[in-house]
Parts: sequence; C-alpha cells; structure tokens
Amino acid sequence: MSMREQWLRNALSELMEIDASRISLTQSFAEQGLDSLTGLRLTRKLQDMLGVEVELEWLFDHPSIRELAQFLDARFGELDAAPASSRADDGIRA
Repeated sequence: MSMREQWLRNALSELMEIDASRISLTQSFAEQGLDSLTGLRLTRKLQDMLGVEVELEWLFDHPSIRELAQFLDARFGELDAAPASSRADDGIRA
C-alpha cells in the first residue's frame, strides 16, 4: 500500500467513522457508501493536504482509493514518509 493510499484510507475511515480495515483500496467509493457530503469533506481534506483546489469530479473520475492515489501521485508526486515530529495533523504531509 502506498503512502497516499494509506492517507486516503485513514481519511475515509475518519470521515465515515468506520475502522480503516473495512475500507477497500479497489472497491468504488459509491460501493463503500461514500455519499456526496462525505465526498465534499474528503476533497476539503485533500485541499488542506495538497495546498491546491481539489475538484469533487476527481472522485468520480478516479472512483477508488487506488485509482485516486495513482492520479494524485502522478499529478503532485508521491508522498514521502516524514519523521513523526514533522507530520501534519492528519499524520502525513504532501
């Protein structure tokens, strides 16, 4: 699992209030119960992490954690593991 996939899984776990182990990397967001409000909240978290405007459309164009992570890594570069003392509130920085 890539760092970006882990970040997305943890973010969805927090937003959907379910254990991260129940979130699939390959199943679509819709199949996992992600509704439009949660999708908006996820884009807000992504905006905070990336420091750029994130389109809700990206969740539809890349409808799973794995697909979205690959898109984000291609567009913004892969996440690097940061020392614990320099991590952002959500645990990982871009």
